[in-house]
Amino acid sequence: MAQQVESSDRLASGAGALPLALGGMLGVGVFVGPAPAAAAAGPWLPFGMLVALVAVACSASATAHQSVVYPGPGAAYACVRARMGVLPSRIGASAYLAGQVAAMAAIARVVGEFFLPAAAPQVASLALVLVVLSATVGLRIRGGAAWIWLTLTVAVLGLVVVTCFAIEPVPPIPSEPRLADSAVGIPGAAGVLFFAFLGFERLTMPAVEQDRYTWSAMKRGTVVSLVALAVVLSVVTAALVYQLGWSRLALSPTPIREVLTAAAAADLAPLVGVGAAVALLPVLLGALESFRSTALALVLDRDLPRVLGRTSSAGTPYLLDVTAGVAAAVVAILVEPVPAMAVASCCLLVYYAFVNAGSRLLLAEDHTWPMRAACLGMGLSVVLAMSMPISAMLATLVVVVIGPLATGGLSRRWS
Repeated sequence: MAQQVESSDRLASGAGALPLALGGMLGVGVFVGPAPAAAAAGPWLPFGMLVALVAVACSASATAHQSVVYPGPGAAYACVRARMGVLPSRIGASAYLAGQVAAMAAIARVVGEFFLPAAAPQVASLALVLVVLSATVGLRIRGGAAWIWLTLTVAVLGLVVVTCFAIEPVPPIPSEPRLADSAVGIPGAAGVLFFAFLGFERLTMPAVEQDRYTWSAMKRGTVVSLVALAVVLSVVTAALVYQLGWSRLALSPTPIREVLTAAAAADLAPLVGVGAAVALLPVLLGALESFRSTALALVLDRDLPRVLGRTSSAGTPYLLDVTAGVAAAVVAILVEPVPAMAVASCCLLVYYAFVNAGSRLLLAEDHTWPMRAACLGMGLSVVLAMSMPISAMLATLVVVVIGPLATGGLSRRWS
């Protein structure tokens, strides 16, 4: 394993590692995530954030090691298939693809809520069409463009934070319902906030060779991105709580927009809304790229029809992109952002439980902290998935039952 890690040092290194990962994380989880997390844990939310960070760090370590041994699209899926067998890999892959579709739906719906709340489903569908077309022609936001978009996201969040702390909050209404002050909701909050950290796999598990960095650059970029995201999420949550309070934050479907009204800064809402909507488009594109990576691995293994791997003149699998976009548009029209985000989190937690288990077997001979981190990540992923809302768990159960049956039926192979 050490030799394989050392061989990755021959890859290119650069400052692009940071926006590649952080640009995929600063999304819906930061703009919307604090609300359902507050509903789950109330003042105990910071502990949920810490648990989510630990679970994500373990999963990032697992995928980083897997991408070194299994380079190419769907590295984690390939590792699980090789180390655990066909059925676990199909369960994990089904959960991952469904989770990415739900994530795309949540992101697109939030874009609609920010850009034109009265027609959010329609705007979400248009945003998905735009992203699918962009992906099909080969658009990839990297380098300077990634830094510009990352700066826009930080600027939007910074404006909201400064506004919240600059204006004295309105005293809470005496009849306002109070949240239960209990630590029981910590796992539920952690499960929701796990979604906020997703995007690290764009760096630790790149789909194309151009996104591969040296081991040291990948490790440094991942650590810095996770810490930076934790800081940003903490500051944004603190600003929202300062202005809205825990109870009002828990009831807010779009806290970033509502907090401006509460702070008597409603004039800024259109500017922040458009800025947030534009800032989320690269995140939506990143989610589609992540879907494409694992889906291509299933196409190569004949678990999905080979026709889906057909490429456009730009070399992109346009049928896969269109399939993901249509599925996400249907979900975005039918499901609100928070429930979609909960389903995405639950599906992806199931996926990362298998990923960490596969990494545990991969690193079985290395009695070092990465192997122990994989064990911890597997356990945390299971616990957090079981702490999600019942509706999200039921949707995930349907996925992990139907997905393997469908892929097995298509390939006509069961082992």
